[in-house]
Amino acid sequence: MSSDPVGQQSLVRTGAKAGLSFAGSVIKGGLLGVVLGGGVFFFYLSQLQGPGNVAARAGGVGALVALVTSPPLLVALLLLLFVVVYVMLGVHQGRARAMQHLVAARGEAVSQRLAGGIAGRIEAMPRTQGVLHRAADWLSVDALSKQLAPVLGEGRAVRSVVAFVLNRLPMSEMLAEWQQSRAEHGAPAAGEDPALRALLTRRINEALQDMATPSRKPLYIALGAHAALLGVGLWLVN
Repeated sequence: MSSDPVGQQSLVRTGAKAGLSFAGSVIKGGLLGVVLGGGVFFFYLSQLQGPGNVAARAGGVGALVALVTSPPLLVALLLLLFVVVYVMLGVHQGRARAMQHLVAARGEAVSQRLAGGIAGRIEAMPRTQGVLHRAADWLSVDALSKQLAPVLGEGRAVRSVVAFVLNRLPMSEMLAEWQQSRAEHGAPAAGEDPALRALLTRRINEALQDMATPSRKPLYIALGAHAALLGVGLWLVN
């Protein structure tokens, strides 16, 4: 059980690894922002020429007017914003990598416990027409987060995991699949429904795997947009 000393130590180690992965990705994003974003920005500034740009560098109201009325200077401002973009991408990548450690270490336990919590609430619902299709309205992030506390502890990260899973679960589709299975194989006489728990566990595990899979697509999009913007800026000043 996760409540014993060994389980607590395992949870601490998992949290430490996740924290290091998050910090590493954020540092990489910061370095990318400073080196690439800042480097491109200062390179572009070195290419700016003309009296309008001198006025912009002089400061004051004239600088603001020059900035608003000069497309090359607007490009410079947008290039500077890419420093922040790369840092934000590092944060996003760090969250995914931290979740990767969490899923690898505790994914099965999280899926089973969360599936049990959701299934228990579904089984307690009345079987009247249309009620099951509103099952998502009966599920509470707070209650399910408390149920996961022995596995993951408490905090905003746990609530984020639960909220993500609930948003990703196609409840109407899953309940239709479950009801069809009950009709084909018969419903259990009373108590827990193993088929419902198995279905929820499988779908929750799939959602966690998606959440824990880092994607480089946003970085590639940012790099492409950055290069395109620099190209436009160089075209404007030359």
